[in-house]
Amino acid sequence: MRWLRRTHLAMLAFVTLLVLAPSVTPAAFASALAPVERTDRPAMHAVMRDLCHRDVAVLGEATHADGHTEAFKVALVERLVTQCGFRAVVFEGSLYEFLGFNRARRDGRATEAMVGNAVGGLWKFEAEIKPLTHFLYTEAMAGRITLGGMDDQLGGFEQPFANETMAALLTQGLPVDRRTACVEAFHRRTYLAFDDDHPNSPDFKNRIDACAMDMRSALSKQNLAEGETAERIQMLDGIDRQLARDRLSSEDYAKDRDRAMYYAFARFSANLPKRTRIIVWTHSFHAAKSPAIRPDLNGAPTFGTLLHQAYASRAFALAFSARGGSYRWSRKENRPVPAPPPGALELAAPGDHQTAYLNSATLRARDIAPAAPDYHTYQSARWADIYDGLVVFAEEHPPHSSRVYPAP
Repeated sequence: MRWLRRTHLAMLAFVTLLVLAPSVTPAAFASALAPVERTDRPAMHAVMRDLCHRDVAVLGEATHADGHTEAFKVALVERLVTQCGFRAVVFEGSLYEFLGFNRARRDGRATEAMVGNAVGGLWKFEAEIKPLTHFLYTEAMAGRITLGGMDDQLGGFEQPFANETMAALLTQGLPVDRRTACVEAFHRRTYLAFDDDHPNSPDFKNRIDACAMDMRSALSKQNLAEGETAERIQMLDGIDRQLARDRLSSEDYAKDRDRAMYYAFARFSANLPKRTRIIVWTHSFHAAKSPAIRPDLNGAPTFGTLLHQAYASRAFALAFSARGGSYRWSRKENRPVPAPPPGALELAAPGDHQTAYLNSATLRARDIAPAAPDYHTYQSARWADIYDGLVVFAEEHPPHSSRVYPAP
């Protein structure tokens, strides 16, 4: 009867595993996930061990034009959702366009292309990103994940909700003449349609600020559902932050943008069910736990600084670098990844083209060392204070873009 008892215990263990494990979907099976390059697999396993139990996984990238990094991050996001139970993904993408996608999803009008539009022109054309937009659309439509954006800047490329629909929506309730004038003002600001006759002048800034105030006043007088009102207030708050930044210097603009992204993230997370675990897709500069990543900003907090103040060890900041290869510098030019100087963290990538993963303990042990996780530019820092982990590819490569540019 021992075999019967063992079988019974095994069945109990299996049932317990099913009950305790995060809910998975058919996408959880390896055959349905974005593939991982053979040379990346050990690093992927190690990263998953570090990230799987966190509440917030912040995934950086040295530039927004690193194809190897994008492919790795896509595979990582899918695995964090299907195997670790993360249930929200937030992009350094348009706050407004993601609100538009979620509105369309609730109304049954959402399309996969809308996810790409919301993710933004920095990524949506890349072949490396295509599996992710499909995955996110499928999971969001099934109600298994929530998508959001944390960038309140205006004027994103091919973002029809943010660029066209939103102004028409927010000017509802204004007198016809005022509505026309305010839609025109936001069209000019969105598309930067300024010239000698219509300059981006203090007078224009005053007029568009007044439009934003009028839109908020009109909203307060409309009898809308609570959720609809809250969503429009999110849009108006983002617009107010952007219009205020329009009056700042470029340095102060950059500082304020990180604070604004954290504000948008905090608002997004507050509206999720308790204990929802979140993935953040952003640049490594924004992911950094410490403003030491850019000494020239005089200690201004990054998005990651503010996030880690709130979450401490429950958040994890992951950065990426490479010791060779190339990356896209502009639409016409790729640039080589610079060779690592002596003592650089990038030299941890072994010579057999295997990807290296440097965890927090390794970064602490190295103390101060050169590394280039920010725009492939080497600087010396105590990297354990800035990131929780660093993936180092033997070779980076530019993404494979399908974007067609107009003839000059």
